[in-house]
Amino acid sequence: MRSLIQKYKENFLYYTLMLAFISINMYFMVEETYWFMLVPFVVVVIWGAFYYPDQVFLFLAFCTPLSLKVDLKDFGVSVDLPTEPLFLLLMCLFFLKIILDGRYDKKILRHPLTIVIIINLLWILFTACFSSMFVVSIKFFISKLWFAVVFYFIGTNVFMKFKNIRRYILLFSLSLLGVIIYALIRHAIAHWEQLYGNYAPHPFFAGHGDYAAAICLFVPFIGIFIFKPAVYRISPLGRFMLVLVLIIMLVGITMSFTRAAWIGMAVSLGVLFIMILRLKWTTLTIFFLCLGAVAYVNRDDIYRKLESNKKVSASNLKQHVESISNISTDVSNTERINRWKSAYRMFKEHPILGWGPGTYMFKYASFQRSNEMTVISTNTGNLGNAHSEYIGPLAEEGVLGSLSFIAIVIVSLIIGVRLSFHGISPFVRYTAGATILGLITYYVHGLINNYLDTDKAAVPFYACMAILLVLDIYYNKKENLSAAPSV
Repeated sequence: MRSLIQKYKENFLYYTLMLAFISINMYFMVEETYWFMLVPFVVVVIWGAFYYPDQVFLFLAFCTPLSLKVDLKDFGVSVDLPTEPLFLLLMCLFFLKIILDGRYDKKILRHPLTIVIIINLLWILFTACFSSMFVVSIKFFISKLWFAVVFYFIGTNVFMKFKNIRRYILLFSLSLLGVIIYALIRHAIAHWEQLYGNYAPHPFFAGHGDYAAAICLFVPFIGIFIFKPAVYRISPLGRFMLVLVLIIMLVGITMSFTRAAWIGMAVSLGVLFIMILRLKWTTLTIFFLCLGAVAYVNRDDIYRKLESNKKVSASNLKQHVESISNISTDVSNTERINRWKSAYRMFKEHPILGWGPGTYMFKYASFQRSNEMTVISTNTGNLGNAHSEYIGPLAEEGVLGSLSFIAIVIVSLIIGVRLSFHGISPFVRYTAGATILGLITYYVHGLINNYLDTDKAAVPFYACMAILLVLDIYYNKKENLSAAPSV
């Protein structure tokens, strides 16, 4: 009898809540406000974050390439749905859990990679407090924070399980594959016109640059799955399917006409050969010092050669490659130089604190020079960022903003290279190698573009950092050797 009464009480509560939600939602729909429909979804995510955190994390990874930017007129902001609200929600739940539990793995907090990431975030917050546009900078900081919290600090806990590293890579790649096929079909309909390649991934990606950068990050992972299937427990059929995925990814990168991505892939391939040949640091140092000396001695001839190159970006792949070094007439290259020089002038005016995180696009107009502007430059300077992960922070966050990001690059490279050469198991060595090769494609790409303020690039970037961290502090210990799969 008691169980029957309890059942009726639960049913009454359930139907009452459902009826209340339908009534409130109908009111909002009459007022043409539709965000309230997301409430049940948010409740499910909160419930899942407590009871199934791994699955929620992997769901967000799958959703990221498919997220769409939507203008929320009621709130006066643009957000990527469904991902960014969920990032914010998970970040708040993470901090709430830390406050209530009062603990977090100290090995993670003491790790050099965590330290440089925290320093970078704290400096962004500090400079935001003195920003020329405070609200813009705080929004910028919050978006940076939720990427780092969800995919680095929460990601480290998720990636403690081997299967979740593989699942994350495969789920993100599968979702990304759908976008690549979509973009290639649209591009083919447009007869592979180079200019249309900029818009083919829309609306999932803003342009061809972040689209190609995201693909490049995952190519090394798919490659290592194919060539070392036993390490990752990939079946013969799965291996065959991954070969198809890799081919489609490479076609996607090629037809994106993103020269920075091509360069990043070439450098990553060069690093792969160095890793395979196991060349010593002394040999590499001597080689690059000699190369630098030759370049310095012949700098005038090199500059004249660059100026004489009149090849511009085009649908012809050969000509498009040749246009990479055109610094005189290729509008894409010359506009970047205009942005970099503007950023440097901004840096000279505020070298310590910068103008504020996220403010470059609102401030650089007055720092342009008429003789450096291009046909796509605007007097209002409203066409985006500084096009560099290294130069942009100089203008926005001062010298320490750039140096703190460079510190992340250096520390991650050191950890990744060390693990790939001296990892205790094949799983550690190959996974670290693939991770670092993927990051190198972005580090090179980041010289002339910056996308870490978007979920498409920031999610895999911080996830790669989390993978390196767990490989170093968890999988690379003798006592945990059995946790990682082996050949």
